[in-house]
Amino acid sequence: MTHSADNNREHEHSHTLEITTYVRPRDEEGKKFEEIEKYAAEVLGHYENRYLNDMPEFGGEASIENIGNRLFDDIRDRLDFNHVDMERLEIGENPLRTYIVSTYM
Repeated sequence: MTHSADNNREHEHSHTLEITTYVRPRDEEGKKFEEIEKYAAEVLGHYENRYLNDMPEFGGEASIENIGNRLFDDIRDRLDFNHVDMERLEIGENPLRTYIVSTYM
């Protein structure tokens, strides 16, 4: 991820984030692990090597919370279309700096 905390391109910097999703097939039409992984990678690929503050979906506010919320919605919608429920997404730099989005929150 590349962003700046103050929406100033001069302060642009990168982070390596780990994303964990908790998913389950809804029924027999639910997809296998490899397919689920492919759908998530398609969503993530949209953001790869991009300055996130410039992307309209973040409105200049590319915080870990906004990124997590957006990825949760994007991946959940893509999986939902394919008969898979995503219940939780964790995004962070390390275990102490992790943001969690859940359908139960």
